Amino acid sequence: MPLANNARQVALDVLNDIFGNDAYANISLDRHLEGSELSGLDKSLTTALVYGVVSKKALLDWYVAPFLKKAAKPWAANLLALTIYQIVFMDKVPTSAAVDEAVKIAKRRDGQQAGNFINAVLRNFMRSERIKEEPKDWETKYSMPKLLMDKMVKQFGGKRTGEILASLDEPSRASVRLIDPAVELQDMEVSELSPVGRIALHGNFASSPDFVEGRITIQDESSQLVAPQMELTGTETVLDACAAPGGKTTHMASYLTTGSITALDLYDHKLKLIEENAERQHVADKIKTIKADASQVAEQFGEEQFDRILVDAPCSGVGLIRRKPDIRYRKEATDFLELQALQLQILHSASKSLKKSGIMVYSTCTIFDEENFDVVKKFLETHPNFEQIEISHEKEDIITDGCIFITPEMYHTDGFFIAKFRKIK
Repeated sequence: MPLANNARQVALDVLNDIFGNDAYANISLDRHLEGSELSGLDKSLTTALVYGVVSKKALLDWYVAPFLKKAAKPWAANLLALTIYQIVFMDKVPTSAAVDEAVKIAKRRDGQQAGNFINAVLRNFMRSERIKEEPKDWETKYSMPKLLMDKMVKQFGGKRTGEILASLDEPSRASVRLIDPAVELQDMEVSELSPVGRIALHGNFASSPDFVEGRITIQDESSQLVAPQMELTGTETVLDACAAPGGKTTHMASYLTTGSITALDLYDHKLKLIEENAERQHVADKIKTIKADASQVAEQFGEEQFDRILVDAPCSGVGLIRRKPDIRYRKEATDFLELQALQLQILHSASKSLKKSGIMVYSTCTIFDEENFDVVKKFLETHPNFEQIEISHEKEDIITDGCIFITPEMYHTDGFFIAKFRKIK
């Protein structure tokens, strides 16, 4: 079978790219799938394999460790993890097929000896009781790097950290935002958090007519809470300082009549995503994209130009781990103070371009205080011409110190944070 037609081989290539070249999982997966000849079904299998292995890599390595006399080559370690994942977690994949395919891949890669090695390790694993065992430490059980896990324990305590980790280990739900309120979606529940949110255990909505024709869009429930905080009446000039891929931008645009949104991003391909989303959702006439640095807003636009500003800031993204499991391995997800400095820089510059009495909303998809409550505190301390507006919501458990703060286990959403400021007259 040609390699481009082999789901497991493509999955291994992506895993080698992620763990060998520090590639982003979604970007590497898209690139490899685009260059493959896989069927739709096999593309789904490849995707499930990649995200499954990435989310459980430490656990998969733990399963196989007793059967290795010395460390395996990186590609072989990834192949073993890929196969162990199928054996332990994919009931519909026959174990014999997973093992046979792994041996073939190893032989093609490095000859008969490599095939024999993979075969011996996997056979020994299957004959053992290892599959019935469970690691005692959370780092291994949840494949969570010690730095992140220790940080969670310090902030949330052991009990809640355990609940967060267990929640992140569960599959994501499908979440959409209704654009056309008349749309009826089968087998979907109304979100507990967002009145325009609908959720299901799974579903491929990106190929549905409702999505293609702009009656719904895919957006996490927690993200849907941002646009309502902007208090848009329809006529405002709005700046979305960190807009890509445009989910919040288009949501805000749905509130506008004669108003307009200026949407910024540093990269052309991300601006194109915003434009495509706006076209599909029929709000392109309300959105203008500009290639610009969010930390240079005041220099670009001048002072007191906008009625509303959204700073959906660059952050560690830890709240997204359930959907983007490779975040846990990325160095930038641990540079919390560096990220905080950037977040404050963007807020400082954007604040100058907000009109008096205007509203600025700050949001992140992280759960750590350095990027959330600490940023709010430091911004207010250094900007006496701003006051915090306390946010309210019918779900009182998502409100902390006047901000929306949602951790992943609360409603099985992304982890998310929203704060709101007003420029004082």
